[in-house]
Amino acid sequence: MLKKYFLSFCTGFLLIFSFPPFAFYPLAWIAFLPLFEAIREISPSYAFRMGLFSGCVFFLGILYWTVHAMVCYGGVSSPLSLLALFLLVFYLALYFGIFSYFIKIFSIEFSPILIASLWVSLEYIRAHFLTGFPWELLGDSQYNWLSFIQVADIGGVYLLSFLVMWGNASFFQCLKERNKQSYFGLFILGICLGTILFYGQNRLSFWEKQCLISPKKINIGVIQGNIDQNQKWEPAFQATTVKIYEHLSRQAIKNHPELLIWPETALPFYFQEKSPWQEQVLTLARDLKTPILAGSPAYETRAEGIKYFNRAYLINEQGKITGYYDKVHLVPFGEYIPLRKWLPFLSAIAVTVGDFSSGKEIMPLSLTGHYSFGVLICFESIFPELSRELVQKQAHFLVNITNDAWFGRTSAPYQHLAMLVLRAVENRRAIARAANTGFSAFIEPTGKIIKQTKLFEQSYIIANLPLIENKTFYTNHGDILVFFCFCVIFILAIKTVKRGSKWRKLVKF
Repeated sequence: MLKKYFLSFCTGFLLIFSFPPFAFYPLAWIAFLPLFEAIREISPSYAFRMGLFSGCVFFLGILYWTVHAMVCYGGVSSPLSLLALFLLVFYLALYFGIFSYFIKIFSIEFSPILIASLWVSLEYIRAHFLTGFPWELLGDSQYNWLSFIQVADIGGVYLLSFLVMWGNASFFQCLKERNKQSYFGLFILGICLGTILFYGQNRLSFWEKQCLISPKKINIGVIQGNIDQNQKWEPAFQATTVKIYEHLSRQAIKNHPELLIWPETALPFYFQEKSPWQEQVLTLARDLKTPILAGSPAYETRAEGIKYFNRAYLINEQGKITGYYDKVHLVPFGEYIPLRKWLPFLSAIAVTVGDFSSGKEIMPLSLTGHYSFGVLICFESIFPELSRELVQKQAHFLVNITNDAWFGRTSAPYQHLAMLVLRAVENRRAIARAANTGFSAFIEPTGKIIKQTKLFEQSYIIANLPLIENKTFYTNHGDILVFFCFCVIFILAIKTVKRGSKWRKLVKF
């Protein structure tokens, strides 16, 4: 049994190195082979434990930075932050455990397509159950393989996850069975991957040309203020913060940007209230004759009380606020406490957590009346459906504003940026990203990061981005592949019930 735990550990370990900051994406194609070997010839309950252990190793390796954020900036004690990390890791690792468990229950150890369908179904549930947390789905590991990820404009990140898991299962089947059926399965996988890479190379060439010859482009400036999170909200430092962004914006204007983008909560005060700082920002937009998009906290007084929002304001070249977007998908235990009404003790534990409300709807902002863009605030960028909805509502390009100062110099800033790459490919939209401490970046519709700042530096970057109007298959039709996977798993469940004995094993954990 110790050998099986070691094999399970190897899967988690290999997956860690598949994702940023290491980003050795080929490892993802073989990472599950040790786990598949570990769950051979054991009961479903033991398979669950092996999967759970693999999941714990993996998620500890990529989510350790949550402790840094809670201790350094959240005011949470080290023991409590470690407890929170272990609870989060255990919850996410359950999906690995369930995955291994149902492989045994459904008797699909050597059925690559069925295994891939099961994996994608569980990934989709993880991305939507409760508040959803699709941080580093298996397909995200491939963000650097540009010719491969182009197919995301058909099936999204879940299609990439499906293909990677299909590869893992096919390699394992071939290694263990070594018969005509397994070799034929590997041959079919090779044909599919070859077709996908041919398609990807074709799409890469097409969109690279489109980016060059597109008649409609916008010159955008992204400002990275690099404001220390420990000073950010101090009243004495607010004037300095505005001066930093003003100075960088005046430097950036030499490149004639048509829009300047400041990060999430770049304005550490209520911008909606009249103040010298508000007037300074409005005057800056007038002086530069350039629209500014800037993040700021906001509030509204309603009958049920005061509601607080994480907001992005659009200020036009006349120095007037012409629109805003309130963050719709909030960070649980970061911007609000889930189930506060039913679990009041959570408020006492997380005393430093914000009390924000979700925005009414996700809607693009209009710039000069000719084109519009969609705003994704912070980790909204990891949810494919939000970007897709913005593009469905005629967004010509996407903007991600974030404050990754919470993460320090951990792996989180690398991971956060990498996941945004898939949003560009899925919808064929260029993306401008403004991050307080980095990484700020520009991403082409191909998924290529064309410009990027360094971590923890004050800087700005400028790029010409194409304005795209046509929509992809994925934008129009969404996660059809996931529906297919759920149907496959439903049929498997029905067959398992009919077998009787296997069903008894299912309910007897």
